[in-house]
Amino acid sequence: MGLSEHRKEIEVIDEKIIRLIDQRNKMAKNVFEAKKREGLGISDPEQERLVLGRAMDLATELNLDAGAIKELFNILIRMSLQKQHEFLGKDQG
Repeated sequence: MGLSEHRKEIEVIDEKIIRLIDQRNKMAKNVFEAKKREGLGISDPEQERLVLGRAMDLATELNLDAGAIKELFNILIRMSLQKQHEFLGKDQG
């Protein structure tokens, strides 16, 4: 297999990653609505800590750079919180 074929495989994987991020981000609405029903605020530091811990544990298990994975998941968490804040603004308007 040549370089172009390897790059094509990476392109397919990248598309899957982006689609999974989109799917994860769409879950923010469900999370927002559940938090609202339960009278909780948007920010949940304990849950964020658990998500980061799980991600870093799996990264370590797979021999990936846990620090880099932590950065990625911090971004994913930030995206989810941002989306939930958007819903909060629409909910109050």
